[in-house]
Amino acid sequence: MRSHAIRLLPCIVAVLVVIARPSPALAQEEPAAELLLLAQTAWTTPDDPSLEIRLRITNVGELTIAQPFVRWELGPKVDARFEYETALEDGPSFAAVADIQPLPADLGPGVSTDVEISIDTAETGGIDHADSGVYPLELELLAEDRSIAAITTAAIHIAREPEKRVLFSWWAEVATPVAFDPSGTMVNQGFADSLGDGGGLVTQVETIARILRSSSDLAIDLVVSPAALDQLRLASQGYVEADGDEVPADATAPVAAADTLERLAAIAEDPRARLHAMPFAAPRLPALIAGGLRTHLEAHWRLGNDVFERVLGESPDPTVARPPGLMFDARSVEHLEAHGASTILGAADSIARPPQPNDFAPPPAATLTTSIGREVDLVLPDPGTQALLEDAVVLEDPVRAAQVVLGQLAVIWREQPVPGDDVVRGLAVDLDPDLPAGFWEPMLRRLTGAPFLDATHAEDLPDEILPRPEPAELLPYDGGGFTAAYEDDLEATGRRLAAFASILEEPVGEADRLSRDLLYAEASQYVGNEASGRVWIESVNDEIDRMFARIAPDTSRVLTFTSRSGTIPLRMGDPGDRVLNVRVQLESGRVAFLDDDVRSVRLQQPDQVLTFDAEFKAAGPSRIDVVVMAPNGEILSRRVLVVRSTAINTIALIITIGAGLILVGLWSRRLFRRRSP
Repeated sequence: MRSHAIRLLPCIVAVLVVIARPSPALAQEEPAAELLLLAQTAWTTPDDPSLEIRLRITNVGELTIAQPFVRWELGPKVDARFEYETALEDGPSFAAVADIQPLPADLGPGVSTDVEISIDTAETGGIDHADSGVYPLELELLAEDRSIAAITTAAIHIAREPEKRVLFSWWAEVATPVAFDPSGTMVNQGFADSLGDGGGLVTQVETIARILRSSSDLAIDLVVSPAALDQLRLASQGYVEADGDEVPADATAPVAAADTLERLAAIAEDPRARLHAMPFAAPRLPALIAGGLRTHLEAHWRLGNDVFERVLGESPDPTVARPPGLMFDARSVEHLEAHGASTILGAADSIARPPQPNDFAPPPAATLTTSIGREVDLVLPDPGTQALLEDAVVLEDPVRAAQVVLGQLAVIWREQPVPGDDVVRGLAVDLDPDLPAGFWEPMLRRLTGAPFLDATHAEDLPDEILPRPEPAELLPYDGGGFTAAYEDDLEATGRRLAAFASILEEPVGEADRLSRDLLYAEASQYVGNEASGRVWIESVNDEIDRMFARIAPDTSRVLTFTSRSGTIPLRMGDPGDRVLNVRVQLESGRVAFLDDDVRSVRLQQPDQVLTFDAEFKAAGPSRIDVVVMAPNGEILSRRVLVVRSTAINTIALIITIGAGLILVGLWSRRLFRRRSP
């Protein structure tokens, strides 16, 4: 029995056989190589039986690999997912057919070479030409009868036009991290680099746009974070990096951001693509709902829809929702349903997936019932496929990962009974935005062209499968949330911001900008990282504090009055370039205000003076509290004004003299009686 490469054991069952890497202790004694699948025919047919492979081999060790050759081995057809996943981990159970291909020269340290392998499946045997199926295909580098490295991929053969295709939905999230700080400085260099390199979101959107242009039978669902649109907008205008370097708008990264926004707008116009919006900053729904911040969540929806429509020129489809971070609970479902969602895109493990007869893949949909009896469809990705898409080792080779995922879907398709109309099976896949850039093109080409997949939108999938989705309950939510102190700060800042918005007449949009900044503080990425989120809270509070302090009245001087009544002048502060509407109230126990103690004032220039007619109840200093309020009663500032009255109160003086005379009389009478004897 031939030797196999040392294999890195994965942490999940469904995983690709990986590159053999010798331990550091053996690095000087054993050759080492990496195999990378650059291209592979997605599937073969009787009319096109040629399986073409391009393999890159790199010597990553310090020894020359002498007289190397590649051995390919096609294993037996797999009939179940368990067999397929086992073959990916262990290689084919035996060789149905195999061959070798020598490399043209020895492979020195650090040297790479590309190898073209062509397998005529009509001639080599090992392929059942009467029936479609999936075959594990191992590619192994050997030298001197030793296995240096090996990978396993999937060979898919479609024997005839499928009698019954499997209904298939896929969706992807368009999202970015919060890359700019409140000052507009780019603080996430990774995001800037991905724009400059054309990776990440740029590649994802570009590939989807290209697929829409070149294919016809498509059904695409995109879940868009409005904050991502906002981050792309900021990046497209040019920006300042954290080290102070300026990046102009015509630099590579800003141009890529602008191009990505244009492509998204074009995608939004295509009827085959349905775009759904998340709440603005993709907050964790249970965290806000449980934290008493429902009003903030409503603000996320309003701002998110506004940004979506303004940037993309289209309204989002509210009927489908993907909870940010796939974190949601029963109250989140009720909230989403109230916002118009009839379908929720969940995670593979959002509910318990019961075992199926014959170990078939689980159904892709279930139904949830709200507390008031309304039903919501829950669409779930296939757990085995998602395991592959989440395995870092699998994703190291993007083309191979795409082929292995397609092989998994093909195996599930082969589970479907044929003929018969009593069962219509479905599949769903969730493509994470952080997938490698090199993965998108080969994966989407395979998903949109596979002859055994019948594309349908996620919203339609539950209505088309048979049997119908069954009721289910969400598994307990354990995603955590913000601390009580952080929630209190969010709530308090929200109240102050509402007061600011209520007094601001001009400039239009300034309150919206601060509201946007506060909503950024509630992004999912700050759960467990509140120190970074507090930067946004503090920025909003600092700006509000500065404005409230600027408009506060000057109470630094003591005002002196020589009469019992007078007019108190109150000089207001400087609103700057703003127009504000506030109320000013005076409060004192020693001063009576003759007209009213409250004035409404429209501040539009510095040093505006308000006057209050007052009567002083006593001579000497008196304290007056000067309170500036918003129209809703929220206190903006409170200061103390001291006034002094030097006037003599005649009535009080007469009463005082009279009381003194009475006391003198009583004293004299007592003295006279004592002397009388």
